[in-house]
Amino acid sequence: MKFLRSNFFSSFTYMATACLLALTGCNPIDNEVKVKLDQVTFLGSTSVTDGVDSFQGIPFAQPPVGPLRWRSPQAWVAQHNVYSAKQFASACMQTPHIVEWYRDVIAGFGGEPESFPAPEMSEDCLYLNIWRPSKPLEEGLPVIVYIHGGSNKGGWSFEPNYFGHNLAKKDVIVVGISYRLGVFGFFSHPFLGETNFGLSDQVMALEWVRDNIKSFGGDPANVTIMGESLGADHVAYLLASPLGEGLFRRAILQSGGSSMTNGVIRPEHLRRGELFARQIVGEGRNDVIDLMRTLPAEEILQQSVSAYEGHYFESVIDGKIVTSTLIDAVSDTQIHDVDLLIGSNDDEWLIYLDDEIDVDGWLKETVSPEESRKLKGLVNGVSDSRRQMDLLITANLFVCPSLFLADKVSSQGGQAWVYSFTRKRIGELAASMGSYHGAELPYVFGTHDDWLPTTDDDRKLSEIIQNYWVSFARTGNPNSPDNTPVWPAYNKNTKLTQVLDKNISNGRHTSSAFCEILTPTRYASSMEKEIYD
Repeated sequence: MKFLRSNFFSSFTYMATACLLALTGCNPIDNEVKVKLDQVTFLGSTSVTDGVDSFQGIPFAQPPVGPLRWRSPQAWVAQHNVYSAKQFASACMQTPHIVEWYRDVIAGFGGEPESFPAPEMSEDCLYLNIWRPSKPLEEGLPVIVYIHGGSNKGGWSFEPNYFGHNLAKKDVIVVGISYRLGVFGFFSHPFLGETNFGLSDQVMALEWVRDNIKSFGGDPANVTIMGESLGADHVAYLLASPLGEGLFRRAILQSGGSSMTNGVIRPEHLRRGELFARQIVGEGRNDVIDLMRTLPAEEILQQSVSAYEGHYFESVIDGKIVTSTLIDAVSDTQIHDVDLLIGSNDDEWLIYLDDEIDVDGWLKETVSPEESRKLKGLVNGVSDSRRQMDLLITANLFVCPSLFLADKVSSQGGQAWVYSFTRKRIGELAASMGSYHGAELPYVFGTHDDWLPTTDDDRKLSEIIQNYWVSFARTGNPNSPDNTPVWPAYNKNTKLTQVLDKNISNGRHTSSAFCEILTPTRYASSMEKEIYD
């Protein structure tokens, strides 16, 4: 079996371009490093300048192609004794969703949108990347496994902001994983006994980490899963999934929560799947899935764009990996015992708002008349209607679900730590972007893109945030003797939130009053609770 399907030169070009996007850049490869797993040796790269080893494009499952399309991932079987792990594998099949997102953000900061390259794509994409300190490793370093976001429509494990070299310098092992997206990862059909393939890919990757990370110097008993946006929602599903038990000890959720408040259910997935199958191969065929598995991935992707227009790909109840709605699982505290670090950004929805702002219309569609009256009272003092709408949607989709989950974890006996990221870059253009969705990522990974206006204050905040995250991964507590300011724990009585900005402070979340009204549990009665058999 061919180990890496992507062309070497195009992959190298992508990596070189991506390095230029990060202010910290990428350092030259100086030496080769080897890790042996059973009878297979993986050849990685060492950067003497960084003091970090990297292993790129390690397979954790068989390619989900042909007869393995729309099946749970199968364990990878080596065909050779030595594999190169020096270049990223292809991104999973996807629409331009994330590429367009990055280019829009770059344009918003006055940069050149075309400077962000689209990656190569392939259906053969179930690979992971590892960064670790290359100095003599102490026994059992903490491990952070990162799950990217992208609305289950796009994204990949090696986006420039996800390079793990700067975190790895702080004596932690960083693993970036991939998973199937869109119709490849979240397809349902009555003739299929399985679904949630993308979520199953994540479980398989975590099982690989459990079984193999010790050979890379990691502690399989001290794994933290971390995700942003829908990646954070995947973390929440893994918290509630019986298949996630024992695969991780801690969880970091950045700008997640929306999966607790949406009503995507399996019957809608099945309906869309049947329509899609008929669109591709016609009516009345009992071998429709077998036929669809023979079609090129590019055709499947292209046809899915129209068939799934307006559809939100989401994990659904299947009775195996997802056994209840997420809001029910969290409400009933049917989640694994973990330590939790969770938070959101101050302006999550600002960049998605157009010029037509209808606060009254949103309130009418979202809440009761009495709740609408109370919420209007909270935003009436805000003169900018865009900010009013941003406050409401950010609280509803991100802040309130996050505080709800933190309440449940702390009441269950786990440690919970809540943050609010409010840092805005300097300059007029940056002010119009606010603390946008995804703004914290360059601070967490220490990968400030060259189109971002970055000051010493930003670099200082980035260092503090990285120290918090790594300390949490190590001990379950973001505080350590070297970390200041002190971050107080969150519980249902104090409800203290750490505000991450130039000047770090703490107190009750500024959206707490919104969350007394926008309680995530109000969605539970409108969601289907029946487990699909």
